[in-house]
Amino acid sequence: MKPQQPAVQNYRSNVGIMIVNRDGKILAGDAFHYPGEWMMPQGGIDAQESAEQAMRRELFEETGLDFAQVRLIREHDGWLQYLFRKPQYKDGVFYVGQRQKWFLLEYNGPLPDATSVQEQEFSCFGWVEPEWLVAQIPPFKKTVYRTVVSAFRAHFP
Repeated sequence: MKPQQPAVQNYRSNVGIMIVNRDGKILAGDAFHYPGEWMMPQGGIDAQESAEQAMRRELFEETGLDFAQVRLIREHDGWLQYLFRKPQYKDGVFYVGQRQKWFLLEYNGPLPDATSVQEQEFSCFGWVEPEWLVAQIPPFKKTVYRTVVSAFRAHFP
């Protein structure tokens, strides 16, 4: 088991999950705590957890999808980071942003039910165009979303 990457300059280690279907649309959710802000699933990497293990856990916690229901297409080569809208304290640590490892998955089943997941981060899910999602994402995440869409688009089914 590969341990998580350590926090860099108070950036919390995190994974991001881009889930695409055969039509090249991205699974996005309307953020439960920030209505009207659509984004992709993401979440922190726990101690002694690899980025891939965190992705599998977060996939289930936030979407209800089991890893057996998806196909792993690609892992982004590098770590991407952004600053939070405002610094946050979590588990006694002061974080200014997140440092993320992104994964591209394919899923062609029905939309997940956002209200029946383990950790409700979204009020609902939808299949959206990549450009629409990048336009909707809050400004502090926009550069990361542009980078991920650009890096992964050639690998869409």
